[in-house]
Amino acid sequence: MKSPVKSRLMRILLDGESHSEIDLATGVGFTKVATIRKLIDSFERSRFIIRKREDGRTGYFCRLNCTRDIIWKIYHYPEFRELRPEIRSAAWFCPLFTSNFDGLPDPIPGMIRQMVTQSHTFFEIIHAYDSPEKIRETYEPVLLLNRQAGLTDSVFNDQYLYYQIFVHAIIRDIAHGGLGSGFAGLLDECQQSLTERYGTIVKATREKRKPVRQYRNE
Repeated sequence: MKSPVKSRLMRILLDGESHSEIDLATGVGFTKVATIRKLIDSFERSRFIIRKREDGRTGYFCRLNCTRDIIWKIYHYPEFRELRPEIRSAAWFCPLFTSNFDGLPDPIPGMIRQMVTQSHTFFEIIHAYDSPEKIRETYEPVLLLNRQAGLTDSVFNDQYLYYQIFVHAIIRDIAHGGLGSGFAGLLDECQQSLTERYGTIVKATREKRKPVRQYRNE
């Protein structure tokens, strides 16, 4: 059932909190629950929401069903396409899809979460290759020049790898849609972080290559 109200109703639910049916109705511009009854029923049948009574409160309350499978379904629902940046920005979203990357060294897990928030295509890649091992196996050719330059720092190489994936994801999103509003700022932050870490690596390498002075006993 297509309705312009459907995306407005979903937008309210994206906070993950419990909402009374009357609050949902007034939130989308109506004064009676009956006006949105079919939409609420549709959301419940699709398992988009959990609808139940709450102790000490009158009427039914609805809360978004924040499970990985259901959120994936909501995210790809055609009528919610315009909500994708807002869905990815929700506090509950990244923990559902990026937890497999939390074991990577800092600052990479936080960087990945921000990239998922800012780019639809990057999110799709992280979902498809849902572990650091699969990402490395698939995108390892990106590190060809790093190897040629003798860059063996695993943190730098991983950080550079995800940065390259993010850059290409942004290019696709510019053409097809799906970017968050802060993607440019995040690009700058990633570039600065990579530059600083590269400088640290170069400095450490130079220190190792310094000749050791030998002093003769007088």
